[in-house]
Parts: sequence; structure tokens; C-alpha cells
Amino acid sequence: MAEDDDAPWYRSLLMGVGALLGVAVLVGGVISAVALGAVSVTGIGEETTTVQEDPSLYIPERTAGTPDEDDDDPGLTLEDLNGGVDPTKTDEPEATTSPDKAQEKKRKRKPPRSVISLSASPLQVSSMERIYLTGTYPGGEGASLQVQRFEGGWTDFPTSASVSGGSFSTYVMTGQSGVNRFRVVDAASGKQSNTVTVRVG
Repeated sequence: MAEDDDAPWYRSLLMGVGALLGVAVLVGGVISAVALGAVSVTGIGEETTTVQEDPSLYIPERTAGTPDEDDDDPGLTLEDLNGGVDPTKTDEPEATTSPDKAQEKKRKRKPPRSVISLSASPLQVSSMERIYLTGTYPGGEGASLQVQRFEGGWTDFPTSASVSGGSFSTYVMTGQSGVNRFRVVDAASGKQSNTVTVRVG
């Protein structure tokens, strides 16, 4: 017993240092294991590779030379990109066309409208008071216009008007009270005027 009590002091020191080293190694191993796990989870230090996707729009290049005999497809054209309209073609008249010819073409495209326009005055009259019917009829020179009144259907009124200088005028009188509707008709061409409404009474 006495020999154990008199053990040199350095032995105790060595045992304490050994214990500290053992604890340090154990703690270091735990820390390194945790750090490696975190690195593998986050992917730090790994090389990143970008995956290149194929382009969504691909126009093949056409090589110069004679196309194959079986190749009937002309490929992508300007018309395909412009909604089926060739932008190189225009509807403008050629530069060689004279201004007179251009005006003549416009006139041919839009023939003058030959419409009978009718108006009445006054729009409210007493019984058997005059109702003046006037109007224009371009292109109807010399035509005889028949006045008609609506009575469940259009019937001839005993009045007509002649076109002179593109215009006409006449008058009617009626004892039929209430709303009366009138129009004029060119029997030769079948053209009719607009309807005018007059109140009688």
C-alpha cells in the first residue's frame, strides 16, 4: 500500500492527459461526422452540371444545291410567317399607270349610286291640306315617279312627279285622318324611295 501511495506524480499526470486525449478524439469524431453529413445533404463542393434542353423552336438549315427529286416541300416561306400574305407583293398600282387611268379605275369600281330620296313638308296637316313631296333622283333624268300610300299594302295614289335636273316635286291632299305613309316608285327601274310619314287631322 505504501508503494501505491508513493507512486510518482507523473503517472497521474499521464493518466489525466490520456483521458483528455481520449475525450478530444471522441468529440472531434462526432463533430466531423456531423459536418460530413451536412456537406452531403447540402451538396457543397460538388460540381454542378447544367443540363441543356433541346431548343423549343428548330428550323433546319437548307443546304445550297439542287433539292432531291422527292422533296416537294419548299420549306418555311415569308407567306408562312406573315399569315399567308406575301409581303413582297403590294396592291399599289404600277408606277407606269397614269393618274388619269387610276381615277378611271376608281370610277369603274364604284358606280354612282342611283337612289331616290324623298322628303315631305309639312309633317302635320289638316284634312285636305297640301302635303309637298320633294326629292332627288340622280341618274333618273326624265323618269316618271308614281306616288304610293301605305294602306295595308302599297297602293298607287293619283299623283306622279317627273324628274328634271336630278330632282322632282309634287303635292298630295288627303282626307284620311291619322298617320299617312307615302313613297315614290320608278316603275321603269323598280327603284323605290324612302318612306315619309305625315299626320293628318
